[in-house]
Amino acid sequence: MARANAEDTGPDDGFTDSCTDSARNASRNDSETTLTPFSADPSVPETTLTPFSADPSAPETTLTPWWVPLVPRGAVVRMTGRSLAALALAGLTMGCSAPEPVPPPFVPPTLTLVTAAELRITSPVGSDCNRPSFWVGDTFYQIVSNQHAWRSTGARDAASAQAFTLARFDDDHPTFAWDSTRNWYVHDINTREGPTNTPMRWIESVYRRPSTGALYGLYHTEEGPYVRCGAPFERPYLSVPHIGLAKSTDDGRSWRNLGLILSDGSFPIHCDLPIRFFAGGVGDPSMAVGPDSVYAYIAFTDYSGANPATQGIQLARIALHDLDTPLHPDGRSKALRWHNGDWRGPGLQGTSSSRVGQSWAPTPLGHATPILPPARSWQQADGGGFWGPSLSWNTELNAFVLLLNNVSGARVFDAEGNYITYLPTMAAPAPVPRVPVRLQDLPNAPAASWYAQALGDPNTKGTSAFTGQDARLFLGDRSTVLLRFSR
Repeated sequence: MARANAEDTGPDDGFTDSCTDSARNASRNDSETTLTPFSADPSVPETTLTPFSADPSAPETTLTPWWVPLVPRGAVVRMTGRSLAALALAGLTMGCSAPEPVPPPFVPPTLTLVTAAELRITSPVGSDCNRPSFWVGDTFYQIVSNQHAWRSTGARDAASAQAFTLARFDDDHPTFAWDSTRNWYVHDINTREGPTNTPMRWIESVYRRPSTGALYGLYHTEEGPYVRCGAPFERPYLSVPHIGLAKSTDDGRSWRNLGLILSDGSFPIHCDLPIRFFAGGVGDPSMAVGPDSVYAYIAFTDYSGANPATQGIQLARIALHDLDTPLHPDGRSKALRWHNGDWRGPGLQGTSSSRVGQSWAPTPLGHATPILPPARSWQQADGGGFWGPSLSWNTELNAFVLLLNNVSGARVFDAEGNYITYLPTMAAPAPVPRVPVRLQDLPNAPAASWYAQALGDPNTKGTSAFTGQDARLFLGDRSTVLLRFSR
């Protein structure tokens, strides 16, 4: 329903004349009025609505008001004129819209760290990034990654022992494999013996489409082969990360690469750079879908350039209906970054190179507004800040929960602490509180480590992207406490 233009509004209440006249006439008439109830039944004329649903398992287009199941099919609802006027003024009848109510300010919950029995996720490669999870029926799956992704064989929950098997991408070289005698990969882009063009890809977040069961995975990839730096630089490697999207139709055993959707292009790599890992780029993404079931929201870290005002924790979004084809025919990404008060920043920025493996029209950097920029540039030894976000929709808070890692400097890239804040809305995303809370300052907190992540309650089919009142706090592959949110 279209909003009234300012010049069309009446002097008293801001509605168009037709709306106000209908509403006022209805309010004067206190007799009973017969209305057809809201319904998903296509035979119901004109009053058919498909309002909001908070069911995260519902398909994107399934929207049903909570009270429809209570009204028998074909029944009528009898309302007084005053009641009808209230509905009219709410924009639910008469074909007009009322001003949207201003929601109350979001108040951060009381957060308690509750000691719990230790859980540890073991895999052949450890846990080198966020660890996404998903349910297929009553079977719980997890994905771990260390240069390449591994999928669990499935279990009742995270507490159940799970074996992991190497996942494959459609563009992996046929000879790429896991060498169980060496306990590492052979024939990928970094292998000294018989290198191939098989890139490194860490799957860090997934979304499973309820209507089809298709699984979409966000991956962090790093340009290869690595630039390795010996003495006196003492750097294991330097690279530039990018973020791509893949699709699986067999519950994560194999993946079709759909291409990069977030990138700052390529950067020169020199061993005398003052940082530890990344010469620029974007990486370590986390994706969550809110109750609108329209967009996937992506939190990630930008390490590019010298200006800290365009670095740090950024947000992007992509429509769920675009996940199968996330790139435009001209190579632009359909994922857009939050920039200057709107979702308008190009997903693919900078200039590509042969090391990236994908091309797009050169686009100036900096078309993004971080929600948590660093105080000093990530390209300074003493710069950096929050990185590696983990995003989940929380049903208890009706808000997104954002967990973060923090470094004391880009050169040491240590684990200074793990932090939490909240994103009440994605219409104008801003963290609340503005300065995230350090978990290590709370009672029962575990020692700081990389990869802070929440895992929802298995009794509610919770995952790494869907949490509630209680959620396991994992740091890496280990959990010893619950995050308990209360009002």
